Amino acid sequence: MKTWMKNSLAAALIATIGMGAGGAVAAPWGDCDGPRGAMHRTHRMDPAAMSEHMTQRLATLQTALSLKPEQVLAWEQFKSVMQDKARRMSEHMQAMRTQERPKTALERMERMESHAKERLVSMQDVRKATEALYGGLDATQKKTFDERFPMSGPRGMGRGGKGGGRMGPGMMPPAGADGTN
Repeated sequence: MKTWMKNSLAAALIATIGMGAGGAVAAPWGDCDGPRGAMHRTHRMDPAAMSEHMTQRLATLQTALSLKPEQVLAWEQFKSVMQDKARRMSEHMQAMRTQERPKTALERMERMESHAKERLVSMQDVRKATEALYGGLDATQKKTFDERFPMSGPRGMGRGGKGGGRMGPGMMPPAGADGTN
């Protein structure tokens, strides 16, 4: 084959691969709904669906932990904090939909600071409830809890894990993300 033909074929192959890879980089979450991708969809999620998702994730975790009778009280307190967190998050997202967007950089920064404070308080509540539950678990249960309740561990966005999606304080991985449920 002539050299110019080889070069042309190689250039066409590289261009084709490059175009395909560019699409994958532009939308690694599998759709093209803007720079926030899947996180943007979360803000549109129905509050009832969010509550149901949290209930399912907690039930899955409870089953996996195989709690003993003396651990049930700490579990119920933990579960209550998690459900309250989900309810507050849902209410917050509903309020965000109806509020006017900040017009200036200072207003945006003020709103971000306020949200960060709210998230910190929520994270502290979740941590306290988690400490109370975790302290009463045996070694096997702790391992299970660590694997199924990541804060921003292996399944968190940007951590090189396999789960995909952003993980916030006390959020559960998507069902089936670890291949176990």
